[in-house]
Amino acid sequence: MIETMEKSRWAEAQHYEKNWWLRHAEKMNLRFYEGYAEELLNEIGNYLNIVDDTVILEIGSGAAGILTFLKSKYRFAIDPLEDFYATIPKFLDFRDPNVNYYNGKGEELPFERSFFDFIIMDNVLDHCDDPHKVMDEMNRVLKNGGIVFFRQNTYHGWGKFAREVLEHFKIDKGHPHTFTKRQLQKSFSEFSLNRLKTKRSGYFRVWLRELTSGRVIDFAKALLFATRDKTLYILQKSIS
Repeated sequence: MIETMEKSRWAEAQHYEKNWWLRHAEKMNLRFYEGYAEELLNEIGNYLNIVDDTVILEIGSGAAGILTFLKSKYRFAIDPLEDFYATIPKFLDFRDPNVNYYNGKGEELPFERSFFDFIIMDNVLDHCDDPHKVMDEMNRVLKNGGIVFFRQNTYHGWGKFAREVLEHFKIDKGHPHTFTKRQLQKSFSEFSLNRLKTKRSGYFRVWLRELTSGRVIDFAKALLFATRDKTLYILQKSIS
């Protein structure tokens, strides 16, 4: 089972996240969401064809969300900082007005059971209050046979331990949870989510980039071998 944490720690992580967006909003080019959408379509192409009546949810949509660039009449986005994002004119101008945005947590999705054909969670679970509850809620609102685009930074055993040491000192305030692939895969099995595809960025490439980035925190991660491996899973909820 994926662990939970103290509520105050999640509140601190959300405060950090909000301040990060405030600092970067003016210079940020939100077109990166379009690139993410193109990548997503390439990765799910063999498993799902998104059409006008595909019902889509993005959990942790951020300023606009990947679903901004997906062609469906039924798009829903939820984020605990939505009330904040909705105050930034630049974000509002960029958004597709046909997307339904909700302020809320993945732990308490305001949707009925088996409502969605497709769910997106892109590097969200490590930001959450209760990851196990988020997975439970995601599974609840996903139709049998529904598809999930799930991407998450993962760590090997030593990397997870090193990350937990960093977490003890709250060095990386925005990411209170750390996962190994084994943890995630165990959770997928618990919720009857079958892995259709797995794709990794690879530890070495990220380690080398962190080692040479010039940022102190990246260099510390590299020296501790607390290097992430961005891992993509295409999941499908069991039909039975």
